Amino acid sequence: MATTLPAHNLPERDIRLLAHIAAESQTRTIAADPALSLAPSDVDAAVRALFTTTGTRTALQLVAWGAAYGIVTGTTEPCTALTTAVQLPRRLQRLLAGWVGGRTTPELAADFGVSTGTMRGYGRDLRSWLGVRNQVQASIAAVLAGLVLLSDIDPTWPAEPLARAITPRGHAA
Repeated sequence: MATTLPAHNLPERDIRLLAHIAAESQTRTIAADPALSLAPSDVDAAVRALFTTTGTRTALQLVAWGAAYGIVTGTTEPCTALTTAVQLPRRLQRLLAGWVGGRTTPELAADFGVSTGTMRGYGRDLRSWLGVRNQVQASIAAVLAGLVLLSDIDPTWPAEPLARAITPRGHAA
């Protein structure tokens, strides 16, 4: 059974910053957003504060958190995982759960008992399976496609996938 989470309590400014992170905006683009009123030198501190506010530790976990809460509603480009049912091999499923759970590549490599180079190769394989170009988009697609459990993002959340609908263009509804 799929589920959704109750409403978040992020202020509009943090929602806007999260949207920039999900869109992979550069520091200068984020700083140029008048709704954020940030100097380029303040962007990193604002992102770190957003990690603290949301209880996340990496950008991959943050965008997954945003997708779970409906703040991030799609990938920046169409992707396979949002238009077709994807059955990932167990190793890639574990990697995806690690990414959305805030684990870094070195941490995951240690968990898997492989080198960081091998782990990067697994990441390339995973991105190919999902039809995305990078880890940020993979994390978003994972949540929106129901490939990870909400509890993978935050252990206090339900051990169920997010409820969502597949659309023909590859963006989540």
